[in-house]
Amino acid sequence: MRAALLFGREDMRVVDILRPAPGPDEALVRVVAYAPYGTDIGHYTNRGGRYARAYPYGVGADFSGIVEAVGSEVTHVRPGDRVTALALNHCGKCAWCVKGVTNLCLDAEAISRARQACCQQFTIVAANKLALMPDAVSFEQGAMLAGVVVALNGFELMEVDPARPLVVIGVGAMGLAVIATAAAMGIGTIALGGTGGRVDYARALGARVLPLESYGTMVTSEALAISPNGFDQIIETTCSDWGLKQAVEVAGRLATIGVTGGGALPDCVWDIVLRQLRLVGISCGHHQQQALDLMASGKLKLDTTISRRFTLDQAPEAFALLAGREAADIGRVIIEIGAA
Repeated sequence: MRAALLFGREDMRVVDILRPAPGPDEALVRVVAYAPYGTDIGHYTNRGGRYARAYPYGVGADFSGIVEAVGSEVTHVRPGDRVTALALNHCGKCAWCVKGVTNLCLDAEAISRARQACCQQFTIVAANKLALMPDAVSFEQGAMLAGVVVALNGFELMEVDPARPLVVIGVGAMGLAVIATAAAMGIGTIALGGTGGRVDYARALGARVLPLESYGTMVTSEALAISPNGFDQIIETTCSDWGLKQAVEVAGRLATIGVTGGGALPDCVWDIVLRQLRLVGISCGHHQQQALDLMASGKLKLDTTISRRFTLDQAPEAFALLAGREAADIGRVIIEIGAA
């Protein structure tokens, strides 16, 4: 089968590899659509050295496809099913998994299990990560599930109040997903970020956007002109030092800031202390079915954020684009792997 593998930093090649076979608790899925997002680009560029591992290896987590074969222990999906998958592995048996909070799984062996690589024709997936896609959900929509699941988890953990504006830091793939999900749930958003065409995608989803003059600049004064005492609820989606610093600068007293990733805390700890800010960590989440239901209802439409489509053989071109300067003008990218 054909697969796009990383052979080094920014060295992606589409090659022939052996088609895998599923283990007892696994499914073999024929990939139809794959949507790269920030983590995948981090792997491609080995951002900050954080993603280094033994090359070559496959990339991707956010995809949709059709079940080709299942292992002997798999009962909830079968060949021919249209499916999408969570990014994180879980055991399904520990105390947190039994509660349904699978992203907090306690089983070290389960959570260390290699996640699927889906920029390839077929992928092996732990079957308990798979969800059946409703007929009303397209393969492209299903391939953009991760950002929606993160958003729903964040809204729940932060106890977001729909009556107050939600500030979204960043308008990349994750930021656009948060804005779209908020719109589907009747939550108004103010987005801080963007230097190019992504600003237009965020506005089309309903956000009020305060764009940047250049990458890394602050829009604190513009934001505080809207709400002089700061904002109560903020989600940071860029996983950058800039993003967290910007979030803290626009936060009002007793505000809640949802954090989706990043490095060390920037020089803002005393701001957090003196304003008694609450930082909430947001992992991928367990809201898979809720996300699919929102898509099926027609309230949540991520296909409007798609700006480019590529074939599997064009995957290196797609990743080079998303890692380059032109990315500021690009919404979501879909890599079309196989026929529906």
